[in-house]
Amino acid sequence: MNKNIKNFILLIVGIIVGLVIAFSPVIITGTWYNVERTIGNLLIAEFVLRTSSIIVGLLVVYDTVKTFSRG
Repeated sequence: MNKNIKNFILLIVGIIVGLVIAFSPVIITGTWYNVERTIGNLLIAEFVLRTSSIIVGLLVVYDTVKTFSRG
């Protein structure tokens, strides 16, 4: 395969993986962030988990785009 095609395929796969990581709490629970369904410390834990998964997903997408633009 051509090197450009391989890099493009890796870019698409990396973006998809990053989006799946970012939206994994929504995929697992089936709902967006809902304050009415959680209470107390669980509310804080859910907020931290959702925020960290979005950050990790965006870092994966960023690294993929950075690698694609370099090569």
